[in-house]
Amino acid sequence: MPEAASLRLITFRVGPETFVLDIMAVRQIVPYTGSTSVPTAPAFIEGIVVLRNEVIPIIDLRQRLYPRAEAVQEPLVLITHTSAGVIGLKVDEVRRIVNVASDALLPPPPLVRGIRGELLIAVVPFGEEVYLLIDVENVLSDVEKVELSEADFTEHGTRNTEHGTQTAV
Repeated sequence: MPEAASLRLITFRVGPETFVLDIMAVRQIVPYTGSTSVPTAPAFIEGIVVLRNEVIPIIDLRQRLYPRAEAVQEPLVLITHTSAGVIGLKVDEVRRIVNVASDALLPPPPLVRGIRGELLIAVVPFGEEVYLLIDVENVLSDVEKVELSEADFTEHGTRNTEHGTQTAV
């Protein structure tokens, strides 16, 4: 019988729970020092940050998953790669990296699976703790991915299109 693959997962806290994400989806972890709100951005985008001349939309996972949870003093941002582009996931705390055998992943019960579609893809028992494995591709819904790809992150509504520059009036 073949040996189960080992997965490297980064653990992070949002609200009361600890989640995990495939470490390969995370490009960088940066301290959250605030974001710039853009009036023309979709509502699910908290704001933007500029990191090495790249504009990155920030999504507050605590606000999405636990809207009534209190804000933390020093949140962090996981800069991640998704099919919708690079996004920053604002989280309360990054804890550690763990190695888990793929056969240790348990399917979430159907009742819980609907946190947001297929966001929760597995339950990961690890010693005395239980982590929730999320799929970074499903942090945004299909509609939100389209909105993000069409989003205008300039302050005045100017965007480049295939027909030149267009300014919102």
